Amino acid sequence: MSVTKSNHNLDVVHHGIVLISDGNSTSRPSRLLLSKDELCIQVIDDGTAEPEEARESLMENATRQVVIIKKPGSGFGLSIKGGSENSQNMPIVISKIFPGLPADECGELFVGDAIVEVNGVSIEGQSHDEVVQMLKSNGDRVTLGVRHYTHMTPFLKPAQSLQPDGTLDQLFDGKSSRSKKSQSEVGLNESKWQQQIDGKDRKWKTLTSLPLAMAYVTRYLWGTDNIRTNSFEVRSVDGRSSGIVHCEDTAALEQWISHISKHILSLNHKSIKMSNKYLHQSEQISYIGWVNEYLDDDNQEELKIRWQPRFLILKGSDVCFFDVPPLNSEDLNKCIYLYKCYDVAVKQVLNSSPRRDKRDNCFLIETPLQIANHYLSFESASAFDLFEQAYYRTVYNTVSQMQSRTFACNFEGRPSGIVFDIKQGISLYDIPTKSYIWQYRFRDLNAVADDGKLCVQLSFNDDRSLNSNKIEVKDIECEDVVTVVFNLHSFVLAKIVSSDPDYLKTNRFVGNAED
Repeated sequence: MSVTKSNHNLDVVHHGIVLISDGNSTSRPSRLLLSKDELCIQVIDDGTAEPEEARESLMENATRQVVIIKKPGSGFGLSIKGGSENSQNMPIVISKIFPGLPADECGELFVGDAIVEVNGVSIEGQSHDEVVQMLKSNGDRVTLGVRHYTHMTPFLKPAQSLQPDGTLDQLFDGKSSRSKKSQSEVGLNESKWQQQIDGKDRKWKTLTSLPLAMAYVTRYLWGTDNIRTNSFEVRSVDGRSSGIVHCEDTAALEQWISHISKHILSLNHKSIKMSNKYLHQSEQISYIGWVNEYLDDDNQEELKIRWQPRFLILKGSDVCFFDVPPLNSEDLNKCIYLYKCYDVAVKQVLNSSPRRDKRDNCFLIETPLQIANHYLSFESASAFDLFEQAYYRTVYNTVSQMQSRTFACNFEGRPSGIVFDIKQGISLYDIPTKSYIWQYRFRDLNAVADDGKLCVQLSFNDDRSLNSNKIEVKDIECEDVVTVVFNLHSFVLAKIVSSDPDYLKTNRFVGNAED
């Protein structure tokens, strides 16, 4: 396909005519333009509304002068981000406007506005702190020169969830809606609707543009295990939805999913690199992406909502779950679940094994805590593979930095400590004699079994054993047996990665949910 230019002057890497519906009964022919950064949704310009791109262009090309007057005992009521810091030269952008305060009440300032002047003085090259001081030192009245940066707004004003924000109302209101026929009546498999809009005299207007960074793409009916036929949906980081995109056939569907997923992945990788510039080496991010979690909440049964999107991050030694993507360092501390990677076990749920419903590509994250394990599903097998490899690297890096962990236990009635050491292997330290009474390499470990409560049994291959099978069995008692087993699993995994990293490319080590 030849590369063309969109109206935003971005390279379009894929485009085509589709039907977009609101998930109910209405649908409308639309044109999708996919660039490296965004998915643009266009409809035929019938002259009933001003195109979004024209409004954006007008706002972004104009510097507006806005006067704000403080109230007694309050500030201007806005927060800003950006500035010239650490060789970075970012625009000063309004990131938050507080309800009921002057910036809100003036009605002329918006999240995404870049401040270019303060009382007629350019702030180009100024740091964040310098601009804050300029605002504070100008008394109770200030005149701001602002310019709107539309495409920054989604990243400054994240959604509270991925629920759609009503953008589709523009597509399916009164005149612009097709008659209320069912999807089958629309005749998607026929090319008649496409022939009607392929004429060269058609003009298109942009309904919305969805940024692809950290976007969510799915073929499933929201919250269920029902997969749509030749259809998908994209939701951006600020919660806006593409609507249900109906493709002409399976080939077209797979092409769209592949292109969109590829660019989301690329942008996510750039986000990781950007974030890691400001994070300590021990807190580096190795993975970000969407996954769906199965809800055991009985209250959801009436709504038939059983799956909830979660944003999953591997950061340093942490496995973090979020409702929405964190967009700054403060948000990184607002995860809904947080675990150490060595304290959990990842177990694949094979598609051939019993599952909770029809969703594929499922896996468990088991924890030693007294909470339900996380039953999760990726949209594709390749997405699970990507997470799996990142999980391997995270465990390896974390264990390599820790070097060893010791857990209190009892062995043959004596107080002891079971020691996992990345270099020395598995050993038992006897506290009364202050000495190690046995030690094995990780490669000698033959099997591990536990009762989930108090006892763990370790079996080792030992040529010195007097047993005919040359297997030595060690029975250990410890209070937190699940944590001990999960940590042992992590150390063995790290040892495999250090000695033979290619092994894990062809041999899965995340375990099986049936084990």
